[in-house]
Amino acid sequence: MKYLTPAAVARIRSLKARTSFKIGGMLEGRHEMALKKGSSQEFSQYRQYAKGDETRFIDWKVYARKERLFIKEFSRQSAVKFHIIIDASRSMAFKGPHCAESKWDYSARFALYLACFFITSGDYAGITAVSGDNLARFKPSNDLAALKDMDSGLAALRPSGRSLPAEKLKSGVAAMGRNSAAVLVSDLMVEPERLKYLAGLFSSGRIKTFVFQALDRAELDLPWDGCAAFSDMETGDEVTMAPAAVRAAYRLEFSGWLKRAAGAFSASGIRHFAAFTDAPPFVSLEKFIKLF
Repeated sequence: MKYLTPAAVARIRSLKARTSFKIGGMLEGRHEMALKKGSSQEFSQYRQYAKGDETRFIDWKVYARKERLFIKEFSRQSAVKFHIIIDASRSMAFKGPHCAESKWDYSARFALYLACFFITSGDYAGITAVSGDNLARFKPSNDLAALKDMDSGLAALRPSGRSLPAEKLKSGVAAMGRNSAAVLVSDLMVEPERLKYLAGLFSSGRIKTFVFQALDRAELDLPWDGCAAFSDMETGDEVTMAPAAVRAAYRLEFSGWLKRAAGAFSASGIRHFAAFTDAPPFVSLEKFIKLF
């Protein structure tokens, strides 16, 4: 797989799962591997033992037959279905001169890491990539094998079109069922009015929502010299300027835009997290899941 390697899966398994998650005022989701006395959890499947797992759930009968350690996993009806929505617009293809991968590749990798984390925590995860030109949907699953199709689907997709089309998002949110939560992964390169619309869309649907904003460091620093022509990747609009002459004022304005973007979501009770693509994906993942 391009984004989710076996080493990444092993590392994600070692992350501590959340102990609780609230949807609509109710405590939902199975975020502990431990089966508590009196709970309604039922046996779901086996998985291979990983360092840090509770040994009391090792099935010793299976070990006697296969000489390998397996853990019993449990499920219950209140598992959360996480819908991860990735912005697949043209601006997500941007890659600055000092970053190893584009915002799209970084976001796709992050989305798969997050989906893997949710599934290994006992919940469901699905991924939808959306733009004005694209729509690729992988329905929520609690099977790690489903991540292979998600990985190959995202690897084959090329960002194009405009960002976060309202109608596609509206229909997607409307289709989310009971015990659902959403994670929006985007650079949020849209007009301020659209940010407010997005915040209102997710909050009005009573869907617990989290936003991960992926940015390239060059979008903040303008690291180019001389006179340069900058073209909008989605509209084709072009402006010519000397980056050094506007760098200080631009950075101030960009930082202000980041605060306004975060504020648009926080005003609707939506938690927002921004990360630059030069940060290791696991660092961003570990920081992001602390929001839950």
